[in-house]
Amino acid sequence: MELIQSQKIVSQFLPKGEVIQIKESEKGLINQTFIVWVENNYTLKKYILQSVNTSIFQNYKLTLENIIEVKKAITESSFSYSFPTPIDNRYINISSQVWRLSPFVEQSICFEKITDKELAFEASVCLGSFYYVLHNFDTDKLHETLPDFHNANKRYNQLEDAITSAEEERKINAFHLIENIQKEKEVLIKFDILNKVLPKRVCHFDTKISNFLFDKETNKAKALIDLDTLMPGTILSDIGDMIRTYSNPLGEESSDFDNIKADKEIVNLIIRGFLKSSEEILNQNEKLNLIFAGKAITLMQSVRFLTDYLNNDVYYKTTYKDQNWVRAQNQWYLYCSLKNI
Repeated sequence: MELIQSQKIVSQFLPKGEVIQIKESEKGLINQTFIVWVENNYTLKKYILQSVNTSIFQNYKLTLENIIEVKKAITESSFSYSFPTPIDNRYINISSQVWRLSPFVEQSICFEKITDKELAFEASVCLGSFYYVLHNFDTDKLHETLPDFHNANKRYNQLEDAITSAEEERKINAFHLIENIQKEKEVLIKFDILNKVLPKRVCHFDTKISNFLFDKETNKAKALIDLDTLMPGTILSDIGDMIRTYSNPLGEESSDFDNIKADKEIVNLIIRGFLKSSEEILNQNEKLNLIFAGKAITLMQSVRFLTDYLNNDVYYKTTYKDQNWVRAQNQWYLYCSLKNI
């Protein structure tokens, strides 16, 4: 992006601000993200400038309403972490692109994977604190911006439809995994039942490690970011995705299936960290199903990758043939490992 173009956007948020430098971030997978250096009233500060992917976040106006509502409650709470939200609580539309400007969290670092197991503990303490300060929040104030995002029955039915319409070669290739998943359907049924009876809470819905910022010096959690998926849900979604994405040292792209094993220590650190800051506001049913959440979300992700493979890779971005097939198997092996924890 040119300085002139970025200046046009930034001046909508900071009328007296002058863009001195701009750098695109390679870490964003959905939204296009830039770091901009802006001089405003003789002070130089960094900001995060993002173009919202409206193909994915079609309800982006409702997403912003959710962020604003949660930010109000966070501001009035004892939440000790940064929660950077769009400046002026607004997005702007320029040349059919939706833009927002947010504060940059100084002295912070973002990790793409677990390089130190203590990161898992720190992130889960932060998430638990998020749940703690919002435990009295009325979730009826929030919109469900991604309907049925973690509806296991819907995901399973999508798989069944994909099996029916899949090319014969892919169907034959996936035969054994399809059989194995079908035998585990009760796990998905239980997940949906629990989601109906557990308390509705404010959920982040994307708790991968890169959505927590850490202090550059201490590696202590510093901020919770990437708030586009904020909406009502249960703790199963956030803890489940933490366990799924943190506990697999090889990552979900690995084809070294024999060595895909959940790191039990990381799983325990996630549970311990989360309970440290949220235990007193959780009910017994929630506490008893934290590890189950990791199993169920991992199985559901295997279903989603397999469904996309059978549908000829129409949803997840791929860079080589059969990548979704590799991902589906990867998650299946992780699920099998988690079953033994």
